[in-house]
Amino acid sequence: MDESPDVTFYVLSEPALMAPEPDEWEIWRQNAHLRSENYYWRECVTNILHDARAHRHASDALRAAVEARVHHLGEQLAKLYRQPPQSVS
Repeated sequence: MDESPDVTFYVLSEPALMAPEPDEWEIWRQNAHLRSENYYWRECVTNILHDARAHRHASDALRAAVEARVHHLGEQLAKLYRQPPQSVS
């Protein structure tokens, strides 16, 4: 007699393992795109806060660091928007 537990319920109830419905693919793509954009924004803000602590007494150095971070963020977002959408097979 097989003593292994039945995991069907857990596998079927796990949303990460379920494929989206065909009409939801575009929603999934947009969500992935927004997650990437959100990640770049959070990374930029975190780095600016780090720069603010590092350049606490040098306003010109802080201004240059913030400008560099924002420029880098702009480049990352531009690359993100230039990427062609992934095709669904």
